[in-house]
Amino acid sequence: MSVDNDEDAIQELSRFGYYRLSGYYYPLRKSNPEGEPGRRDEFVEGASFDLVVALADFDKRLRLLALDGIEAIEVAVRVAIAHRMGKVSALAHLNPDLLDRKFTRTRDGHADSLHDAWRGRFADLCSKSKEDFWLHHVERYGGQMPIWAAIELWDFGLLSRFYEGMQQRDRDAIAAKFVPKLEGPTLVNWLKMLNFVRNVAAHHSRLWNRNLPDLAKLPPLEKCRLLQPLHESEFSRRRIFGAFSCLRLLLRTIHPASNWPERVKALISTFPQTPLISIESAGFKPGWMNCDLWR
Repeated sequence: MSVDNDEDAIQELSRFGYYRLSGYYYPLRKSNPEGEPGRRDEFVEGASFDLVVALADFDKRLRLLALDGIEAIEVAVRVAIAHRMGKVSALAHLNPDLLDRKFTRTRDGHADSLHDAWRGRFADLCSKSKEDFWLHHVERYGGQMPIWAAIELWDFGLLSRFYEGMQQRDRDAIAAKFVPKLEGPTLVNWLKMLNFVRNVAAHHSRLWNRNLPDLAKLPPLEKCRLLQPLHESEFSRRRIFGAFSCLRLLLRTIHPASNWPERVKALISTFPQTPLISIESAGFKPGWMNCDLWR
């Protein structure tokens, strides 16, 4: 790997750290012979330290863009759950009779249910909270909050797990509110996927070419042709393009005036121009900007 300026390189190593940068120069290492996993310790011709830093800087901007888009989804899901469940009971989040049996029944090999475990996690968040509205409820009502207040203490993981634990009709109603004909199990999958992306971004980890642990679940093509690019490429579904496409579809309803899609296009166009690596490794295939979802 070429290094044009030793002092600049030392400064960038101080900014990023050697181990963090190693994830960005890994694709620039020579591949092992066919059939052998991993890569060699030698770099391909043309690899440079400047390219590694440019890729790390691009990834930082990508993470910030991901967090910004996911924030809108998280808030909208909070509002939708609080509104639907709050109409039934102010304490719907604590009432197992209003939730799915798979969520509330005792788990095999455990003494409690998924809902019990969820409530334990919620109680832990409450005990650590310094929010004024929480302290007010502790003082006035012994800490018992209606769902429209309690939900403001949930992190994205707690939010997505509660949504998954709601009854099917409630999950479906909320999913269809965001995307016509979208079903609850699909939105469950998307929230898990976005929660993973959010955690990666919040911990400043490499995002651009990372495999997502859950393959994006898709509604049938005839119900949502906007996701056709994901139907055509399982690879794209498993990379950040898949998460961004699902996020984009949700934003069409949640925040139709958002300039987030244009900012995604602008950022992707700044990907380092080199024959050594490609934005296709993130799932962005040629022509993606011209598909109906992104126009």
